Amino acid sequence: MIEAVAFGKESDLKRCGGKTYTSDSVTLMTMHGSKGLEFPAVLLYGVRKGMVPLEFKGKNRDADEERRVLYVGMTRAKEELIITTSGDMSEFLERVPDAMLEKETAQQKNSAWNNGRQMSLFDFMS
Repeated sequence: MIEAVAFGKESDLKRCGGKTYTSDSVTLMTMHGSKGLEFPAVLLYGVRKGMVPLEFKGKNRDADEERRVLYVGMTRAKEELIITTSGDMSEFLERVPDAMLEKETAQQKNSAWNNGRQMSLFDFMS
């Protein structure tokens, strides 16, 4: 898979069982490659300034095309869409109305889950 992704062969990756997805599987693809597909849950990782829209020094960007690609990725979710970001949020996410978002930070989530204490696989034994 790494070789296929490195050489830009998105959409050439084989999907197990065609377009049949099982609950015990994860499908990894680019937002470009997801066009026309839908999934119960979609995770878009790293939607931050410099990545979405993608910025290269000395290269022009097509903000409208980048916005369309993000829209394609977001609209693949049937039930749940999770978007992660770090640092500066993408300018595209700043335009999403706050009423449509549920924002949280990793620090907030850890505190809410476990009062900031490291979780253990063996908590059930104590």
